[in-house]
Amino acid sequence: MHKIYKVKTQSRRRDVGQVIGFTALLLLMALVFEARAQEGSQGNTTIFGGAQMTFFGNSDFMTPTGGTQPGVTLTERATATISYLNYFGNSLTATGVTDASYVDGYVRKYGTGQFIFPVGDNGNAGQFAASADGTSGAYFHADANIAVTNNLFTGANYPALPSGGPFATATKAALVGTVSTAEYWDIDGANATPITLTWDAGSSISTLTGGNLSKLSIVGWSVTNSRWEIIPSTLDVTSVLGGASALPAGSITSTASIIPNNYRAYTFAAAGGIPDLTITLDIDALSFPAAGTSKDFVINLYEINGSGATNPIVFRINKLSAFTITYPASSGNSNVFGGTPNENSNWTITENASFITVTAKTGVVIPANGQAVIGFNITRKTGISAGTTQNIAATITGGSGGETNIVNNAVITSVSATAN
Repeated sequence: MHKIYKVKTQSRRRDVGQVIGFTALLLLMALVFEARAQEGSQGNTTIFGGAQMTFFGNSDFMTPTGGTQPGVTLTERATATISYLNYFGNSLTATGVTDASYVDGYVRKYGTGQFIFPVGDNGNAGQFAASADGTSGAYFHADANIAVTNNLFTGANYPALPSGGPFATATKAALVGTVSTAEYWDIDGANATPITLTWDAGSSISTLTGGNLSKLSIVGWSVTNSRWEIIPSTLDVTSVLGGASALPAGSITSTASIIPNNYRAYTFAAAGGIPDLTITLDIDALSFPAAGTSKDFVINLYEINGSGATNPIVFRINKLSAFTITYPASSGNSNVFGGTPNENSNWTITENASFITVTAKTGVVIPANGQAVIGFNITRKTGISAGTTQNIAATITGGSGGETNIVNNAVITSVSATAN
């Protein structure tokens, strides 16, 4: 049977007995509903414009057995009359999603914990995941250059959706390569959250990346700049849908939380010359035998992926309780390996109680396969006991220079106060 959700109001009077009886029935129904561990759906459910329906627990999209829209829960996509299927609760799950069983339209989550949104479009599942309370979204199995999908309510096409569409795939930031024309997502929310996109054979990821999965990235259509921009992201070794991520199917997750409302649409792209920065530390000796013993050290930033890194490039060094770290404001030579030229004039160095932060000045570029060198000095403080060992930890800020790989962004070197 096809389910239609709507609300009717009636003005006729009820006596007290009717009201009490009806209230008791509602309470009983609420208790029964809340106690159910899993909601089952075979589709044939429509949530009309401006309305919403809420699950207060996990749900299972079961194999459809017939009806006018078997397997499909339908919501209105049009911005002015949008409707939602809500999930209310922490760390809920929606299982059983296939190309035949999904929500065609918008799903919204209330609660904490990662949730995999059971969305799809016209016979194609296209799930995504997010964690923040109040996140909502829909999947569009359509070319973002047109941004048009079929309206199952009318059988005609919607206008370009979401608001601000279409989203020309040729309009993109410098580091973005080929942008997918197979699909995109509208993901909304004011709270920062990691974003995960999933793909299957229909996503044509092999074609998009030239068979090199390491080139895959999430991109978003920037509200501010009206273009596709790289969202630093990392392949999930194990897909959020299960199984190893590979060219035929998998998932990819942003490396940091983002505010969904900062982008109008999300999809996949091949990285177009994305740099990869890594960091090392050079120092002549690690032992400081007396108070006041001082040594120079340098931080090396290397670009190792054959693409120049531009602003903003930022790294920071932790401060130590047993040693003082200082730095020259201008370029010169550091007493490392007999004399190493540094480039301190190209960098702005600031500090607080915990960290020294180093930021490339406007126009500074680390060239493809190139290097930047920044010099520092470290001195043993007075009153530090022999045998004290502490770590100099230097870390590149994620996304610096446009990079997306963050696994090689830190170096730790131990220094020790020793006896005379």
